[in-house]
Amino acid sequence: MHGHYKKMLFAFCAALFVSNVLAKPTIPNDDDIIATSNSSISANLTLEQLNTLVLNSQYIGQTERYQGVLKNRLAALYKQEPTAKIGYLYARVLQKEHQFTRAIKVANTVIEKHPSHVNTHLLLANMLMTQGKFEQAKQHCVSLIGAASVITATTCVLDIQSQQGQLQQSYQSLLDITQNKNISLTTKQVLSEMAFRLNKLTEALEHINSIDLSKAPVSLIVLWADIQLSQNNPEQVLNTLSQFSNLKSQLEDAVLLRLAIAEKRSTHKVSDQWQTRMQQRVNLREQRQDTFHANDLANYYIHVQVDKAKAQYWANINWQQAKMSTDQHLLHQANAMARDTL
Repeated sequence: MHGHYKKMLFAFCAALFVSNVLAKPTIPNDDDIIATSNSSISANLTLEQLNTLVLNSQYIGQTERYQGVLKNRLAALYKQEPTAKIGYLYARVLQKEHQFTRAIKVANTVIEKHPSHVNTHLLLANMLMTQGKFEQAKQHCVSLIGAASVITATTCVLDIQSQQGQLQQSYQSLLDITQNKNISLTTKQVLSEMAFRLNKLTEALEHINSIDLSKAPVSLIVLWADIQLSQNNPEQVLNTLSQFSNLKSQLEDAVLLRLAIAEKRSTHKVSDQWQTRMQQRVNLREQRQDTFHANDLANYYIHVQVDKAKAQYWANINWQQAKMSTDQHLLHQANAMARDTL
């Protein structure tokens, strides 16, 4: 039950490794001028404002809210002046739409001119790992040695190795290296995700239990919910995630999906509101043939409204885009469902 935002977690979203991103985010108000998608307004966004919006796009209600504005403005800036910062931000925005070919090209151009640009190396490792190009991804982790902290570079390498049949060894190594040390939010997420894949559910939760979900990135919220669902705690998921529905912004598909799954499994539910809302979202995605959300759609047809043919269809589309262990597991689940009908 892992969607696009979980992929962002596996790849330890590059900016979370740098200290300025770990500060409390400045999320714009709904009526701030930068929230407007009007082209004349977006053309006036400063690089600082663009940077803030990109950083905030990992938080709930913000992941797709300014996507069009960001892409258009950064594309124009990159054409005018392809600096390292503009290139990195532009590649990150392209990555969110799974425009990997273009994003990798932009990021590689940044590295050619600035070989020690930490965030871009992490972003390239992210994208290449998602595509299953693990050895290429690892090269960018190695490039971090001397430019980033030892734990940052090691987390990068071990996260990738965990996708190459070395999950148990990678988890133990990362545990040993980080023992009794202050570590970043991202390293905590990677530890939790590894433990989760090993079915060490109590440990997985312990790694992220001290984090305030109301200030956490979507990837961590989704991971937390998946652990709770695996522990058969649908009420906990419903009680916690439903609080985010008070936001004026639209809940992300991955969050809405976890609420729908929890509601379906709940023994105390009073309505089908989350399943209904998720069904409406799925209808919209299917009308648009929105392949960007293929993972969430496949999981919806496996765990909420069972449809073996549609589950297999969307799982195959997801596999064309992403080649990590959870994507493979999703494809196996969908194919197994389809075989049961034969």
